[in-house]
Amino acid sequence: MGWRFKDGTPWWFKIVVALLVVDSALHVGLSLTVSTWAQSSRDAFHTYRLPFRDGSIYFVQSWLGRYLDTRWTGIGLLAVLVVLLFLNRDRLERAV
Repeated sequence: MGWRFKDGTPWWFKIVVALLVVDSALHVGLSLTVSTWAQSSRDAFHTYRLPFRDGSIYFVQSWLGRYLDTRWTGIGLLAVLVVLLFLNRDRLERAV
């Protein structure tokens, strides 16, 4: 049992879910591999400090560090999805 859209899956649902999946994959992938590509010392190009729970500190480019520290991106996309589903609840039906 689940839910489905009466007239097929709308474009906005596909886009928001795709953005949510890509954002999650990027966050997890970059966080898991940071020790292989980030620097352990600061230089002129890698100025953003990324401390990890194990005590390791890495330095990355500022835009990338801000992205990795941002937690609200996934939560915001999920909130947008919930609001859009709520607004379009008349187009949803139970799938047997």
